[in-house]
Amino acid sequence: MSDQKPLFKAPYDIKDVSALFAIVAFVLIIAAIFGNNLFGVFQENINFG
Repeated sequence: MSDQKPLFKAPYDIKDVSALFAIVAFVLIIAAIFGNNLFGVFQENINFG
């Protein structure tokens, strides 16, 4: 039993994870800005009372 596997072995590369996280964060930021602008146009065009 000398060739024990390490308990916490990362099955992924940290560069891949950070690149994927950066892409997802960038898409979410763009979606938030775009959605905020669209909601502003929607608020201006429709009278809520």
